[in-house]
Amino acid sequence: MDREHRMFQEKWERAYFFVEVKNSPVCLICNQTLSVSKEYNLRRHYEANHSKHFDRYTEEMRDEKLNELKKGLNFLQHLSSNTNKLSDAAVKCSYVISEKIARASKPFTDGEFIKDCLLSAAEILCPEQKLAFANISLTGNTVAQRVKDMAENLQDKLREKVKSFVTFSIAVDESTYINNTRQLIIFIRGVDENFDITEELLDMVPMTDPTAENDLFLYVEKSLEKFNVDWSKLVSVTTDGAPAMVCDNTGLVAKLKSKVKMFFKDAELKSIHCIIHQELFCTKKLKLEHVMDVVINTVDWIRTRGSNHRQFRALLEELNAQYGNLLYYTKVRWLSRGMVLKRFFELIKEIDVFMSSKGKPLPQLTSEDWIRDLAFLVDITNHLNTLNISLQRRSQVVTQMYDSVCSFLAKLSLWEAHLAANNLAHFPTLKSVSRNERDGLIYIPKIVELKMEFQKRFFDFKHYENELILFSSPFSINIDSVNEELQMEVIELQCNTVLKTKYDDIGIPEFYKYLSKSYPKYRKHCAKILSMFGSTYVCEQLFSVMKLSKTKFRSQLKDTGLHSVLHIATRHMRPDIDILVQKKRCQVSGSKSKE
Repeated sequence: MDREHRMFQEKWERAYFFVEVKNSPVCLICNQTLSVSKEYNLRRHYEANHSKHFDRYTEEMRDEKLNELKKGLNFLQHLSSNTNKLSDAAVKCSYVISEKIARASKPFTDGEFIKDCLLSAAEILCPEQKLAFANISLTGNTVAQRVKDMAENLQDKLREKVKSFVTFSIAVDESTYINNTRQLIIFIRGVDENFDITEELLDMVPMTDPTAENDLFLYVEKSLEKFNVDWSKLVSVTTDGAPAMVCDNTGLVAKLKSKVKMFFKDAELKSIHCIIHQELFCTKKLKLEHVMDVVINTVDWIRTRGSNHRQFRALLEELNAQYGNLLYYTKVRWLSRGMVLKRFFELIKEIDVFMSSKGKPLPQLTSEDWIRDLAFLVDITNHLNTLNISLQRRSQVVTQMYDSVCSFLAKLSLWEAHLAANNLAHFPTLKSVSRNERDGLIYIPKIVELKMEFQKRFFDFKHYENELILFSSPFSINIDSVNEELQMEVIELQCNTVLKTKYDDIGIPEFYKYLSKSYPKYRKHCAKILSMFGSTYVCEQLFSVMKLSKTKFRSQLKDTGLHSVLHIATRHMRPDIDILVQKKRCQVSGSKSKE
């Protein structure tokens, strides 16, 4: 029915060869669409354009012609619909493949190679569909545009998600990549009222100005305000502890604290020094360079000289050694240290034979004291590696990471007691070379020093310890150690047997999704803890992807393209490709209408 409440009448089909399509009259003869279903308009169109040819038709011929024209219209509509579907499918494939290229940090021009592969496969498997595959656009420029579209879509989705956050925290770090441009990385971790956690890359900021170190706060502030964040909901900021980040008055953290107090004067913005960085600093207290220097120099001498490397591998094969090669030590990848030491220890006899045959004997390789130190270093490094790996999982709750540190401190106390009794149960490598009942005593000072360094480095967490325990163990915490404004709710919670059973069944953090809104203050407390970053590991992961994406072979990749790739490659969120395809269709139809 049109605006004048006139309805299309079936008799007009036979009289004027019009049918109704989507509430508008369409001429079956010339396919012209009229705006209003008025008989006068239909009759005028028919008489002006078609009556000369169609008035001579008898009634029976007129019915046959009407049916024929209707079938033709149905065919055209079906063909148009199929064409649109095929076009949409080709665009969607282009987006899906472009997303995979970005997630794998591959060059945009790889899209053309992928298309060649698809066409070759289609020619063999389904030759009749080869044209459909040929319509998929995967040129370098197209892939770049698709990646840009998806990155913008992800930013829009995150912007909407941020609106639902009850609390949020940020992790900030900076690094320099191939063209010496420093990049400031900002991740956000937010919690909504359903205790769903969102941890995503918020922004990347190229710092081309050499004095930009003083403006870290301005960069972070601008990035957060692009997402219209509520500053009063900012709980904590996690950094690597660099002076520009944590300097008392001029550092990023100090300025962020001032900013938050502008919105909520009683707010206490927590500053967290990355737990993983702290652990790495602690390991430097071992001070066994006399062992590491020999191992590193020996490995480098063998592996960096081609002939030495080949001859050494041949020797290992001849002696039926357990391994066929030595491992490189990479200072940046600290975990490699434990593997290098272990491999070196297990091949020490073969290394001694080889170095002696080359006229470069190493007296340390036959020294009982040095070998014992190497064995201890193998064991303690393995324990530290285990801790490091447990801290490197993404999306961990800060309480889980702190529990891992507390667990390691407890182990250090146990090892101290065991070594005093020469019990080497937890030092199997040292046990295998020990020849004296007092060997364990030699390494007690190392364990004590390591323990003291851990206690010193993680002392700041003591300020938050009760808050962390209240989150992770609400049913067993002593009520006297709970903040007074939370005590009433916590007592009610501890006496709720239904929730206690649920807590025992599923644990944290899933338990908090079942916590009713009758505990508003405690829910807010838990949301704050859930939002906190325990480390800048997510930033380190992004730097790895960045180095993979921006290599010397892709030096022409601009910052905007790099940022788009990283927004896709590092995010849990997925772009709404169907919406992007729909937008492309609207753009195409709009451009056609203009033509």
